[in-house]
Amino acid sequence: MISSTAWADLPLRLASAVILLLVCGFALWSGDFVFTLLLTAILFVMHWELAHMLTPMSKQVGAVSGTIAVLTLILVLRNPDSVKGIIYLGLGAACQAGLYFRLKWQGAVASVCIFMTVFYLVALRASSGLEMILWLISIVVLTDVLGYFAGRVIKGPKFWPRVSPKKTWSGILAGWLASGICGWFWVSYGFLPLSAGFAIFFSVTLAFASQIGDIGESALKRGADQKDSSSLLPGHGGFLDRFDGLVGATIVFAAANMFMSFG
Repeated sequence: MISSTAWADLPLRLASAVILLLVCGFALWSGDFVFTLLLTAILFVMHWELAHMLTPMSKQVGAVSGTIAVLTLILVLRNPDSVKGIIYLGLGAACQAGLYFRLKWQGAVASVCIFMTVFYLVALRASSGLEMILWLISIVVLTDVLGYFAGRVIKGPKFWPRVSPKKTWSGILAGWLASGICGWFWVSYGFLPLSAGFAIFFSVTLAFASQIGDIGESALKRGADQKDSSSLLPGHGGFLDRFDGLVGATIVFAAANMFMSFG
């Protein structure tokens, strides 16, 4: 029998997820400019949360961190294919690390990963349109949703209890299954110019990357002695808690796309 307490966060989680999906969907369909504005706002908020987790004694550090992240994004977007862009990214990461009181290098790595995710999604939306980015987002969402329900219904052995005590093997495998089906669906209906076998394999790879992103953020929170990154998203915690999987999947997607073309 499943305890009702296991589903206590479900109503709030669903309400927040629906609102978030509607906002993100509107931004995606509205074009590059609106989508870039939304991602810039998310970049700011995620750095606000990260800075407050790692430097909790300061009330101003979040706004400073978010502002530095946005300014770095503007500079890199203006110099995307030059040495200047790399220099600006490095300077931005160094400034972020200087703001953090604890876990400095871990925080700097997290900052760079968040920044690169936003930068790459902006570029992907502009270069490949909706198909690729919707495929990527759908994998992350399905991996999280199926993992959530399978973990609470099937339960079973924990995947990595020391770092992420709630994540189970049943949830991990359910996420892989969902992502594989997602990859097959997108190829079968002509949305992806890939073979079915590769689409399924790579979708599962992205699902695992999403789960690793989630675990990495859990490790960061544990090191900072925080349960949630913030309380901005009821039922989910904060924006870091909600978008950590997307960060992991996007980083792997971007790395793979350096060696092969998906669009």
